[in-house]
Amino acid sequence: MLIIPLLSFGQFEKSIKLKVAVIQNFVQKGEEGEKMYWQTKGQITFGIVNYTEEQNPIFRDLFISQYKEIVPIYNKMNETSNEDDSALFIKILIRQEEDYRKLLTEEQLKKYFAALAEFEKSNPEANDSYTSLFFSERLLKEYKERLY
Repeated sequence: MLIIPLLSFGQFEKSIKLKVAVIQNFVQKGEEGEKMYWQTKGQITFGIVNYTEEQNPIFRDLFISQYKEIVPIYNKMNETSNEDDSALFIKILIRQEEDYRKLLTEEQLKKYFAALAEFEKSNPEANDSYTSLFFSERLLKEYKERLY
């Protein structure tokens, strides 16, 4: 039986703070934030999964719709500091991650999982960058276990 260690509370909390901080950064950019968000998500994953020409507009549209969905939830969470609003924020990010994965080919998904697992294991700076916008398989599993 393979045992995957859980993230410590500090690591889990750090990953949440990274996700909140990255959204905050884009929101503070006003109208430019949406463009920066989808470009950033696209650029940091393109090098791993190598989107095809046909996929580029699909992922651009996905990232734009994700941004438009998460910003009002982020704003409400900041206004209320309510645990339910914070949980909804994280649940939406989880669903958005799953939506993203569904659009990847099997080959791209393998590359994605392998790269994120490698960052988690041996490249803390890259891991922080990717964790702010995406979930490794291990991180996604842990979020689900803690929230559901």
